[in-house]
Amino acid sequence: MVLFATFPYPLQADINDILEAIRQSEFRFARATSEVPFYPVGWFQYRYYPATEFRDEQGVQPAADVAEHTISFGAVLPVYVDRRDMVLLGGDVARDAIQVKSGPYQDQRIIRLTPVAVWLHQIDKDDMLGVFAAPILSKEMVSDQPWNTNGFGGVIGMHWHSDTLQWLYGGVYEYNFGGSYLYPYLGLQWQPTSQWSVALLFPWPSISYTPAPRWLLQLGVAPGGSSWVSQGDGFENTQTFSAWNLSAGIAYRLQGPWWLYAGAGATGFRGLTQKMPGSESRFEAQSSPVYTLSIQFRP
Repeated sequence: MVLFATFPYPLQADINDILEAIRQSEFRFARATSEVPFYPVGWFQYRYYPATEFRDEQGVQPAADVAEHTISFGAVLPVYVDRRDMVLLGGDVARDAIQVKSGPYQDQRIIRLTPVAVWLHQIDKDDMLGVFAAPILSKEMVSDQPWNTNGFGGVIGMHWHSDTLQWLYGGVYEYNFGGSYLYPYLGLQWQPTSQWSVALLFPWPSISYTPAPRWLLQLGVAPGGSSWVSQGDGFENTQTFSAWNLSAGIAYRLQGPWWLYAGAGATGFRGLTQKMPGSESRFEAQSSPVYTLSIQFRP
């Protein structure tokens, strides 16, 4: 949610009018006085997980070596700005290629469409509230199966303790093909100096440092993976690839708001869960490398 609570870049017929509306609004933006660039509001990203062995927890099904490639692009941009209210719309398009290097399983090609809608309200000088919804439409590309839907929604609040310290709180709801989950969103965002930004947020903390105006160093934890439904004659199989990635990265300002980012790290809690009516199996993987390369738009 911090992504949406920062200074968004407008995309409308008259950009200057939107910029002026933001300047004249009562919104208070995090990192407004920091040298650390704002979070990306537009991106084109490639992520690669090298081949890793996945083993059935119960030891019943054969193991497999699996590699994963993900390409995604998207943006979240303001379409309406009032003195205390802002609406942002956008989304993300992603293609997951799951390659089975060894084992009696088929490769998978998954496409995901994630529209995003956000409403921000500046309650008073020190408090902001945000509500968001992000349904995820997914399907296998190698078959004529229908689209399936899961997704996220939530309510996030931000309280300014000072210009350099903000508290965040709220909850996120996940719907995952029949399963419902509720997660807390708690933490703080702290700018100890103009070159440092520390986001101690549960469950995805990060640290950012700007050694020079055109450079950015980052360390953080973020989720990865995808979910989809496989259907056949008389059966339905829900599959979820999941991982938590600890990554370090470096970004370079190419020109204006455009940045080139490269990162590397390691995965944790990575696995594949398969659910069918009356049964569930899980394949666990050891920690493995993960690499990311992206073009980012940071206003």
